[in-house]
Formats: sequence, structure tokens, C-alpha cells
Amino acid sequence: MDDFGILVIYAIIAAFSFFVAAPIMLNAVSTFGVQRKFASEMVDKGIINEDVVKELQPKKQLAGIIVAAIVIAAMLFTSFKIRLGYISMAVGLIVGLLRFRHIVQFNNLTVRRFQNTYQGQYDTAKLNEYVKKTF
Repeated sequence: MDDFGILVIYAIIAAFSFFVAAPIMLNAVSTFGVQRKFASEMVDKGIINEDVVKELQPKKQLAGIIVAAIVIAAMLFTSFKIRLGYISMAVGLIVGLLRFRHIVQFNNLTVRRFQNTYQGQYDTAKLNEYVKKTF
């Protein structure tokens, strides 16, 4: 029964790495790359005011870093506390990063995140026209 319990713990670590840690890490990276670039492009097109972006983007980046750091610290602590847990963590994390790599690409998800971040702060008609033309 002891071996089965360890197997379950390895599966939980791998699932956590895949479903939680990988997307959170990629989202934190995305706030400094794709989302920042998209927000600056929206400022250039007159869809949102530059002051709003300067106010909200750093807060979003800081929150992303804090959450990612907490999740990664918890994952590392748990994985290295258990014998060979780091292997299941690494496998889950690598597969998760490969599976969720679309988070750091310029796509419809970027537009949805922009809409969530800047709710009520942007020109909806201009954004919809841009989305229709681009995507």
C-alpha cells in the first residue's frame, strides 16, 4: 500500500505541474511580452489611453510574478521533499509548457486578457474592428 500512496503523490505532483504551474508561469512571462506589446499597439491605434496602460500593466505584471513565485516555490518544496518527486514535477512541467505554449503567442487569448484587464477602459467599437481585421 505504501508504493501505491507514493504513486498517487507522484501523479498529483505531475498533474499540479501540468495544469497549474505551467500555465501560471507562461502567463507571467506573457505579461512582459505579448500582453505588453498588445497594450502598446492598442495605445498606438487609439483604442485605449496610455495613462490607463501605464497604471494597470505594472500591477498586472507584479501580481503575475508574485503568484508564479508562490506556485513555483510550493511545487519545488513539495517535489524535493518526496523521494524522486522532482522527476514527476519536471515531466509534468515540461509537458505542460509544451501544451500551453499558446499563452505566450499573439492570438485571441491575448485579446481576451486585454479585455479582462482593461474592462471599461477601452473603445469597444475600435477594438472589435481591429479584432475582425486581424484575426
